[in-house]
Amino acid sequence: MKQYETVLSVNGQQVQSQNLLQSLKHAVTGLGVATSVLVAGAVAILLSNAELRSQVFFSAPVQAIFATEIDLLSTGLAAGGAEVVNNTSKASGTPSGSKNLMPVKFNSIDSSKPLTAGQRQITSYLAKRYSVSPEAVESIVRLAYKVGKEEKVEPTLILAIVGIESSYNPFAASPVGARGLMQVMPKIHKDKFEALSPGDWSPLNPEMNMRVGAKIIREYTRRTGSVHAGLRWYVGAAIHGNDGGYPGKVLALKSRIDSAYQQGSLVASRENNQKVSAVSVAGSEG
Repeated sequence: MKQYETVLSVNGQQVQSQNLLQSLKHAVTGLGVATSVLVAGAVAILLSNAELRSQVFFSAPVQAIFATEIDLLSTGLAAGGAEVVNNTSKASGTPSGSKNLMPVKFNSIDSSKPLTAGQRQITSYLAKRYSVSPEAVESIVRLAYKVGKEEKVEPTLILAIVGIESSYNPFAASPVGARGLMQVMPKIHKDKFEALSPGDWSPLNPEMNMRVGAKIIREYTRRTGSVHAGLRWYVGAAIHGNDGGYPGKVLALKSRIDSAYQQGSLVASRENNQKVSAVSVAGSEG
């Protein structure tokens, strides 16, 4: 009898424990369903309300974070400890020993020198077009003029390719493996990255990505004899045949960027002439 009571008691405790576990599972499941409903509702609201979506994704705090990340990469402040936390380096062919997004060799952009009037107008135009903070775009514009001069490629062509390829997102990635501002394929152009910084490179490094992209378009333009044909090669039409209108899109954007530069320069020239005229008038009256 005592033995029976003992077994009954133990079985009773097991039943209570099982009931408790089931209750906990039901509670967790209920919370999960409620959370899923709330998330789905929030997503639905964002998808149906363009104005709210714009306010959320292009709000000042979000853009500030984006600008800070680009600034860190552009000025080299991330050189000491930034690591690629996913397997991008392995999948894209980046050397396994390379962990810094910004090798020391590519960590300096002189931001002390003010942009020209034309460059400021370009920055303003691109920031509005791609809904990216002007501070972030300014870093990329500075970089394009630096790289363009050194790699002998028009800076506005570089900026146009960046716009079409990544919409000014330095962390952009495509399903086929293209990475960064100019959507360079690390597996295909590993030799160019290695030539820039042997054993220590990343396709997400803005300057390295832009340098390799500039080298590619310069090489393709030389091979084909024109920028238009070089752009067809850049987008892979040399292999696939169909360029999807890519050269026209890039060159149309380049034309708009060139116009923005000219507009900025023209306004600055008028302002300078007005200042000179005012000084001359003041001098004659004195």
